[in-house]
Amino acid sequence: MAKASMTAEEFDVVRERLVKMTPDNAAAARKVLVDGIPPIEVAQQCNMSKQRLNGILNSVRAAANGVPVSWVRVEVWVPPELVQQVRDIEERAKAKLGGTPQ
Repeated sequence: MAKASMTAEEFDVVRERLVKMTPDNAAAARKVLVDGIPPIEVAQQCNMSKQRLNGILNSVRAAANGVPVSWVRVEVWVPPELVQQVRDIEERAKAKLGGTPQ
């Protein structure tokens, strides 16, 4: 069994922010994130692709980190002197959100 990455209480708080997520998708995410069941097993149990489950998990993780679900995660390689600038861009964008992320 994989290691759970959040408690049931943490998941429930995040779940409230994901108003567009279906109950079935939320249940699948909970199996992975709270119960610690490996994603491949959950995808098979829920009759969904690994990619679809990964998208659901990314949405939950984004909400848990205070990021709007409409945002896109980008991984890039930059020289060390640009790292702080990239982080600053993210922080400024988060600050513009005000209130609770959607």
